[in-house]
Amino acid sequence: MTSPAPSTRSWIGPYLLLAVLWGCSFLFIATALQTFAPTQVAFGRIVIGFALLAVILLIRRERVRVERRRIGDFVMVGAIMTAIPFVLFALAEQRVTSVLAGLVNATTPLFTAVFVALLLPSERPDRVQVGGLVLGFGGIAVLLGVWNSGAIDLVGGLMLLGATFCYGLGNAWSRRRLTSTGLSTVALPAIQLAVGAVVILPFAVSTPLLAPVAPAPALALLALGLGGTGLAYVLFWRVLEAAGATVTASVTYVIPLVSTTLGVLVLHEGLHWYEPVGGAIVLAGVGLTQWGAARRRAADAATAASAELVLPPAGVDAQVVPEPTSGAPRS
Repeated sequence: MTSPAPSTRSWIGPYLLLAVLWGCSFLFIATALQTFAPTQVAFGRIVIGFALLAVILLIRRERVRVERRRIGDFVMVGAIMTAIPFVLFALAEQRVTSVLAGLVNATTPLFTAVFVALLLPSERPDRVQVGGLVLGFGGIAVLLGVWNSGAIDLVGGLMLLGATFCYGLGNAWSRRRLTSTGLSTVALPAIQLAVGAVVILPFAVSTPLLAPVAPAPALALLALGLGGTGLAYVLFWRVLEAAGATVTASVTYVIPLVSTTLGVLVLHEGLHWYEPVGGAIVLAGVGLTQWGAARRRAADAATAASAELVLPPAGVDAQVVPEPTSGAPRS
């Protein structure tokens, strides 16, 4: 018998909270930058997020052991999934709006798809995915207003794209190298954050504060670490386990709505017409890319199921195996 579909009630609350927390992250970064330097914002959110995950591991009495052969992979993923992009986002928000940062963040799945194709040959994109990538990267050009060199800060825009580039590479590398570590969904990000903290530490402690510590920036950094970094990891995996990859990936479409709304209403940032238009094109490209991947996974699953029904196990004479009658969906 197939397992029943998960109830919406089991994941909708964590899903919405996850979208809000990640959407608020860009507001928190902008506010924290009133006092803290970019490297300090990145280091602070990592340390606070790690502390939350460490408490969870202690409550669970979970022992974390890393195989020696995996150390290099964790160092790489910790650097390119936390240290570098966190610093780049903070640096960029000194030059561009949080609205633009939140919209560009939606390009992460595009870079992930590119690197998955490069690092995992078995997951080369089909025509639908290639079309989605072309559309998505075209949307980036619209989002950044490339026809008007004075429309945005070019360096800031490149920093944002550099951050999502790192996320994409890190996601693909994790899928290739860290999917069979045996570590829990709390231990994995905890190690990632620990590595990121070590990488940034020398830069954070050697950089002076931008201004005297004030309540608002300090609270923003605390919220960024606890919510947008620590709790977000926990919520992400909870939604993934309860609702599956397709639903979890759709949070990409909600985050820009939250970040744009907060940027305009709370920070009183301007919004150019081409930013939401470009963002919508990017999200359409992301949607095509994810749909193409979902179609291929479904086709692969159907092929594997057919092989299991027809092919006998080793050492057993060939025989016709009847199709299941449990009411399982058929392709």
